[in-house]
Amino acid sequence: MKPMVTILALTASLILSACDGSRENAGEKADAAMNASGGIARDGPQERLGEIQDRTARDQAKAVEAQADAAEDRADEIKAVADQRADALDAQAKDIRRQAKTEAQRLDQQADAIRGK
Repeated sequence: MKPMVTILALTASLILSACDGSRENAGEKADAAMNASGGIARDGPQERLGEIQDRTARDQAKAVEAQADAAEDRADEIKAVADQRADALDAQAKDIRRQAKTEAQRLDQQADAIRGK
């Protein structure tokens, strides 16, 4: 019965260690080397510290990613506003050209009338 419990404990340990971060795994090894583990079901102090460091590193990476996403969103917003302003300026330029063409045609007709054409 004892070997079966040991095999199950080792299997569970391997499965759980696959989920651990690198610092937690290093802490677990340090605890094992110092024999500081509180037994099979408990983590030693270095492993707990490593787990906290892994969690902190993941949280920092998420925060950095969130900042980068926010910067990209702001860049997209600036581009969209610039596109809207450029479209408005294009429409304004088209209107100015239309008015200039109309005025030029009117003045050309006036010139023709002065010449008697």
